[in-house]
Amino acid sequence: MVKSFFQKFMFARFLVVGVINTIVGLTSIYVLFNVVSLNYWASTAMGNVIGGICSYILNKKYTFQVQSSISNTSTVIKFIAVNIVAYFTAYYIGYWIIQIAESMAQYMSPLLYENLSILIASGLFTILNYVGHKYITFSSRAAKP
Repeated sequence: MVKSFFQKFMFARFLVVGVINTIVGLTSIYVLFNVVSLNYWASTAMGNVIGGICSYILNKKYTFQVQSSISNTSTVIKFIAVNIVAYFTAYYIGYWIIQIAESMAQYMSPLLYENLSILIASGLFTILNYVGHKYITFSSRAAKP
């Protein structure tokens, strides 16, 4: 019972951290894509690197309450690997959505489709990251109740 409550609380902390990461990462993506005019892949990659740094620090300390040094090489490598897999999975699906949506371009502008696909991919990226970080990156180091 206590473990179940802790696990739900851990997910709630992950969601709070996720809101912060979303503000940081998604804002970076949209600024890079719409203001700086970088392409889809460059914008989403750079924005996710920025959000990923924020995510690593906050999830390590706040969500999973890992006490080891921030420079723990194994944890950093796992974190980067999970982010890379989640990134390419989520944003490839987002890009695929753009390709399908372009066939309906008479209904909305391609720019709107691209922005919506970034939003959808960002949500999927968040889910994949939580699962990956919970079961891979921080699995043996997750805080105990």
